[in-house]
Amino acid sequence: TAEMKSAAEQVQTTEATVVYLGVYGYGAPQVTKENKPYFRYRFLADGQELVLPMDNGGMDALGEYDYPLQNRLKEGYTYRIQAVNGIVTDVEELAAPGAGKTAASGTENQVSAQADMPQLPVRGTPGVRTLRNFLATAMEPVGHTLYIYGGGWDWQDKGSALQTRTIGISPDWVRFFRGQNTDFTYKNTSPPASFYPFGGYNEYYYAGLDCSGYLGWVLYNTLNRESGGEGYVGKASAFARNLSGKGFGTMTEPGLQSGLHPGDIVSIDGHVWISLGTCSDGSVVILHSTPSLSRTGQPGGGVQIGAVGFDENCEAYLLADHYMSTCYPEWYERYPASRNDRTHGMGRFRKRCAHRPGGRAVHDAGDGAPESVWCIKWRNIYEEKMADASAGRRAYGCRMRSKERERRAGIGESGAGEL
Repeated sequence: TAEMKSAAEQVQTTEATVVYLGVYGYGAPQVTKENKPYFRYRFLADGQELVLPMDNGGMDALGEYDYPLQNRLKEGYTYRIQAVNGIVTDVEELAAPGAGKTAASGTENQVSAQADMPQLPVRGTPGVRTLRNFLATAMEPVGHTLYIYGGGWDWQDKGSALQTRTIGISPDWVRFFRGQNTDFTYKNTSPPASFYPFGGYNEYYYAGLDCSGYLGWVLYNTLNRESGGEGYVGKASAFARNLSGKGFGTMTEPGLQSGLHPGDIVSIDGHVWISLGTCSDGSVVILHSTPSLSRTGQPGGGVQIGAVGFDENCEAYLLADHYMSTCYPEWYERYPASRNDRTHGMGRFRKRCAHRPGGRAVHDAGDGAPESVWCIKWRNIYEEKMADASAGRRAYGCRMRSKERERRAGIGESGAGEL
């Protein structure tokens, strides 16, 4: 009994309100995923920096920890932490006082603790398994979610983050987007001012989405009504094949002549995206998260409507430019519409496959519409919302489109194209 009492007296539990500053030594050669069980973490408490180890959670059959606390910590956010004998054992998020570092300086960029969520031009309904709802859900993060390599994956880079297993768009994505500008870049050579996952773990998993993180979020929000279930994030090149293996549709290998249908999930080497439909000239309108160049030439980008086509005169590019400028003017001020010609027709890649929704995942259109008409129905989803847009917002979009058309001399208003 005396020994038990002595042991209890030696257990020291403390609590503190802190701001999380990140992994100690982030970017150093020795701070890599192989050493993550031994990481220490930086906290700011009453103007004093604390460096503490953290409980790594449970361990699976392969000896991998699940890192539950690390998957809840975000740089610049305020937490109440509990430590037992100097080891952090619990964290509770209290506030989000800032968006973290700015890309240019690495300094704190304070923004509203309660970031106002955007007015979404299109909104899906969680758990409604129709093609129309799949496309509407996929459009929710468009225009206010930046590209983060590893974004949407968990901290240890093994599976889905909490954000991609949560119903609704994350306020962390919106807050981070509003805290950046045209100088944001997803990767540079200076770790203290970079958002790239140096060391092979995802320090900024919460701030945005990469291509597979985006698809994982879309699928979760289409197939589920509640947060916290099993996620769908996985390797981009195997995404379509994995979905087909789960009975969520049919995998095909489209060629130049076969065309892509709205809702098709296309996997290629290093990327995955959603088709919105094939235009009459063979170009394809797509939804994806990609680090497209900003208007100052920085690779940032994120979730957007884009195009796969041969040049900026293709119908898909003009449609992407039209909708991004009209519905997402804040985004369009930073990023022009993006186009990718390397994957046109899917004929130039060693690995390619398309997942056609069906089976237990996404079934019919929900209104009896045949699949062939979905190439125009996604546009109707937007047109319904655009009719209600304010005159000022439309004027802003028109001004931005005019600047873009001046850059591409010879492209007129009538060149919007038809799907």
